[in-house]
Amino acid sequence: MKELINSVEDYPDYAVALAPEIGRHGENVQADMPSVIIETGVHTNTSDAAALQDPVFRTASMKGVEKGYRLFREGKNCLPLKAEPIGGINLSQGDSQQVDVAFEGYPQYPIQLITTNVGCPPGWTCTDGRVHIETPDAKPSRITLRCENAGSAPILWDTQVVDDDGVKSPPVRHWVQCIRRPGGAAAPPGAPVGVEAATAG
Repeated sequence: MKELINSVEDYPDYAVALAPEIGRHGENVQADMPSVIIETGVHTNTSDAAALQDPVFRTASMKGVEKGYRLFREGKNCLPLKAEPIGGINLSQGDSQQVDVAFEGYPQYPIQLITTNVGCPPGWTCTDGRVHIETPDAKPSRITLRCENAGSAPILWDTQVVDDDGVKSPPVRHWVQCIRRPGGAAAPPGAPVGVEAATAG
């Protein structure tokens, strides 16, 4: 629930307990199967009461309940969505390279790998990328980085995984160094460097 609720733009800091509180409630003690009482807020708390009246908040909360139940049924732990580090690469002018985007967690498919430029040299065109992945069987997930120009400084990118419920992994910073081919002519000003939409391989 924390993962789903905090992914909503208006509730990034909404407090959700990280672990259950053990108590001797009749609903649990007398149950014939694993059971839990789920409380997402308290009506006597002003901010909780406002959230509980918001359909967006309620939807995120119930998606969290569904996900928790599904992971429990499948014997999986609650593991937040997190992309693994992506190593920097050197690319010759005009070349491209596929890069794996490994991640942990249990996102709701389909997912997207979104790569955003965070520093483009003056006069260059840096194109963001988005890769759509339909099912978990499509792993490993990859983006394709390319260089049409060459320069002295590495180009910085942020890549994150976004699932169908709107859960976003924290962005992972990585770099591409574009190198001029030996004896090659310089690309014209404004030639693009970017991320292509690549299918998972």
